[in-house]
Parts: sequence; structure tokens; C-alpha cells
Amino acid sequence: MLHERAVDFGLEEGRGFQDRLAANPLPNSPQRVSRARIMSKSTEADRVFNGIVTDILAGAIRPRERLSERELVSRFKVSRTPVREATKRLLERGFIETGPRGVAVVVDVSSEELRQLYGLRLQLESTAAREIVANITPQEIGALKQINKEFKQALEQRDLVRMLEVRADFHALLGRATRNRWLAEVLVMLRDKAYVVRHYHWQDFHRASATLDIHNQMIKALEARDTELFVQLVCRQISAAIDTYENRLQAPSWSASANAAPVAAKMPRPTQPPGRAASKPVKPKPAGNPARGKAIA
Repeated sequence: MLHERAVDFGLEEGRGFQDRLAANPLPNSPQRVSRARIMSKSTEADRVFNGIVTDILAGAIRPRERLSERELVSRFKVSRTPVREATKRLLERGFIETGPRGVAVVVDVSSEELRQLYGLRLQLESTAAREIVANITPQEIGALKQINKEFKQALEQRDLVRMLEVRADFHALLGRATRNRWLAEVLVMLRDKAYVVRHYHWQDFHRASATLDIHNQMIKALEARDTELFVQLVCRQISAAIDTYENRLQAPSWSASANAAPVAAKMPRPTQPPGRAASKPVKPKPAGNPARGKAIA
């Protein structure tokens, strides 16, 4: 997120007093008051934008859900101007779209589009993984270990929002380790577009725990400079997320106890004794959609 840079009040060679005064107005002058208001509105818009994006990435705001300007004004305690600015940026970034009657709604990506997205991610993440192994420093590996400790703490507290934040830090550091700015930025964009898949994947405590284990294995692979193992772990984690989404109707809820046995994605069919006619299968009742339940923080 870009922020306004602080004004430098140092004297610059070759600049006259009037120039400096115009650029840096005196306290309480109309110019300074106007600039302060602009910066205040910009900061408020940043806060609204970040808050909505965080909710979308965490699954608190679901695909196709409407964004009410009145509710956003009330929630963030701001005027309509920063809310409209934040909404405009959300539209430009592809998080929302214009729905019926001009109402803003959260974008719902189709299953086919997600498969295309994850196919592209697998290609680019594999390329990035090889660059990471070649370029990452011992200091960066140490930072990854610290981030993973923070992830473990958030996991133990079942703080899904914090887990997503820490995991973003983990992958941001790996992105910088590619030493390729453009590749890192593209990967961040693709991960943001996949927010709905990440939400489904993290609805279950056991899958979140598996992420912690994979991160530890990734760190060990980096320490050993084992390129093939690191690439394999990166691709495994990505594939697991999209597989979970495609089987989301069988996915257990995040609210399930950490000590409960994981639910199998597919139950084996019972074998019929020889010579005995198979009984008519009982049609199961449709399970509740876990996407509509908010994750427990």
C-alpha cells in the first residue's frame, strides 16, 4: 500500500523563500489545512480498503455478497468519500464488480477460471521456487523460521485472520528471495485472486496444521539447498488447496474440535455379501454449506 510521503522541511539549494512557503505552508494556513484534509481522507480510504480486503481474503465477506455503502460508513466511522474511493480501488483491483442496480458485489470466480488460475500458479511458482533456492540467504531463512513460529501461535489460537496475515509474510519473503521483482508481484496478484480457494482450504484445523508442517519442510529444504524437494513441496501445497476447494462439500468445518478425527473426503462403499441383492441406497440429506459460516478466530 502506497502512503503519502512526509514533507521535507530542509532548505534546498537554489530555492527561494516563496517557493518553500508554497510547498510547505505555515501552520493553520489554508494550504496546509487543505493538504491535511486530503491526507486524512487518503488515510481513511486506505483503512477502509485494507479492512475490506482483509475480510474478503479471510472469507468474512463471501463471493457475490453485496457491499453496502451505508454499512461501510457506519463500520469504519468515516464519511462516504473515503468509502467510495476504497470501493473504486477494489473495483480496479478486481475484488468487486458492479452488480444489479449498480450495487458493488464481491467477485465470484468460476471453477473453470480457478483451475486455469491454479494451472498458471503451478507453472510460475515452480519457476520461482528454483530461483528462491538459488538466491535465498541464511538471514532470510532465519526470518522464515521466526514467521513460522508466529504462524504456529496463530494456529494454536485458531485466529484465521492472523494466520492469513502471517502466511502472507512467509510468501512475501519467499517472493523477495527470487530477486525478480516482476515475478514476485505477479505471484502476489495470483494469490490474491485465489482468496476463495484459500478460505475453503483453511476451514479445517487439520489442513491448517499440515500447512505448518509443510512450511517447516520447506525451510529444511532451503537450508539443504534441495531444489527438487522444495519445488515438490511448493507444488504440493498449491495442489492441495485447489483439491480441497473442488471437494468443498465434504470439507469439515473450522469450528470442529482440533482433537476430532478428520473427516474422509470419500467414504468407501460397503461390499455386498455374495448372492444378496443390494439394498436401495438412502439418499443423504444435503450438508450445510461451510462457506456460509464464519471462521472462528
